[in-house]
Amino acid sequence: MKKFKVIAIWSFIIAYLALALSFVLEKRNALVCKKIEVHVVDSLRNGFIEDKQIIQILEHKGIKLIGKNFREIDLSKIENIVNEYPLVKDAEVYKTVDGCVAIDIKQRNPIIRVMDSRNVNYYIDDQGYIMRTSGNYTSHVIIANGNIHTTFPLTNRTSVLELEKKSDGKNKLFADLYRLGNYITNNKFWNAQIQQIYVNTSGDLELIPRIGSHVIVFGDYSDCETKFHNLMSLYKNGLPVVGWNKYETINLKFKGQVVCTKRD
Repeated sequence: MKKFKVIAIWSFIIAYLALALSFVLEKRNALVCKKIEVHVVDSLRNGFIEDKQIIQILEHKGIKLIGKNFREIDLSKIENIVNEYPLVKDAEVYKTVDGCVAIDIKQRNPIIRVMDSRNVNYYIDDQGYIMRTSGNYTSHVIIANGNIHTTFPLTNRTSVLELEKKSDGKNKLFADLYRLGNYITNNKFWNAQIQQIYVNTSGDLELIPRIGSHVIVFGDYSDCETKFHNLMSLYKNGLPVVGWNKYETINLKFKGQVVCTKRD
């Protein structure tokens, strides 16, 4: 008998909650959209996207929300449209109890800006995808220039890591620029110190620091961590003694060695 009472009580609670939820959903669906709110959740990091751009994109696609009943609004369709915008990393669309359709947006995060030999400009983001520059905003990231020849389509679906795989390493340079840019960006000290990556005529990556008038010949991305470890040792134990402008070049490309060339 006691067991029956417990089952009956829980059945009543579940039925009540289901009825209450149904009532809330019905009431929400009866609401009319009064406004659209776009929240760019990482706007302090980058400023590629403005609220009005997203609303304009929806209007261009024929999506008019103000005055529409909530039950007529397809949230998934709106999400898909917003996510197609090249500067959007992820979008979440939802309705609120006060009659608002809210759109939360995360922007794509560039880590390196490429300026190639034909003066074509684009970013590579933190996932390794090509990202076109924007007329609204310029991200302050590492610049890569020099002997860079872009021969692939610049679309937001172009991955430099996939390019490297598909071309049997012929596009290794772009994958190396991404990997090196990613490493520098995620290291507090090197992100503050390295401002530019230059690709010389031999295809070696050269790092241009903010402090010191030397050029760091890095080679390719291989043994990246070891090279930076060796460079840090020189920065801590060598340059403070001989002076930051003593050397013209610091060469890290040879395994286990740091070769310094004195300034004339």
